[in-house]
Amino acid sequence: MSIAPALRLKELKASDRIGISALEYSRAEGQSNFSDDIFRIELCGPGKSHLSVIDVPGIFRTTEKGKTTEEDKLLVKNMVRRYIKNPRTIVLAVVAANIDVATTEILDMAAEVDQSGQRTLGILTKPDLVDKGAEQDTMDLVRGRKKKLKLGYCVVRNRGK
Repeated sequence: MSIAPALRLKELKASDRIGISALEYSRAEGQSNFSDDIFRIELCGPGKSHLSVIDVPGIFRTTEKGKTTEEDKLLVKNMVRRYIKNPRTIVLAVVAANIDVATTEILDMAAEVDQSGQRTLGILTKPDLVDKGAEQDTMDLVRGRKKKLKLGYCVVRNRGK
């Protein structure tokens, strides 16, 4: 019995379908978990403006043996810089609300390439994880009293499990 092509595609893991190994497979010591490849969704059509959504990895400052390398750190930072410097790019600067915004690099990188602030929007995630007593710091960000962005911040919280 033959499986219809559409059904056969559903049986494949996404990682197999796009030609990358899944995270559960172990990597050799020092082998990168990152590549210069990106996840891109393109929307276009007759009478529609062309829109590309590109998701790049988040910037990280420290490496973890067996998971990330100094080369990974540099690759990710350069990839982010390459995409956000395009003047047609809208920068969605994603920052966890439960960490000190002063320690994040993305807002500084965005300010370097978008000096007018016309294309940078802050996205605050994990507001439910903000430490008790630190709620005012998060509200100061949202209200533009701290690390102000011209387009402001949007707060996003995933549904609980």
